[in-house]
Amino acid sequence: MRFINAAAFQWVNPKAWVMAITAMAVYTNPDHPFLSVVLISMAFAIVNLPSVSVWAGFGTALRGFLSDPVRLKWFNIAMGVLLAATLWPMLR
Repeated sequence: MRFINAAAFQWVNPKAWVMAITAMAVYTNPDHPFLSVVLISMAFAIVNLPSVSVWAGFGTALRGFLSDPVRLKWFNIAMGVLLAATLWPMLR
């Protein structure tokens, strides 16, 4: 997926819509709507940029690490076990 495709995909991302609508409904000031939207957008950008950068950096590093088929196999096994372990609280 290219950058522009990933950016365009956010328009159909339900989590992004819920987050944006909730933020606008909860944090906007009816007396100053434009200023509220600008401040909320800036807060989202300030939090989002470092988060996405770290996520992308770890993804790039992980791609190099998992290029070995043996490491990829063990990584998939570990992720499967951890995913199954998340069911434990529901099954208890």
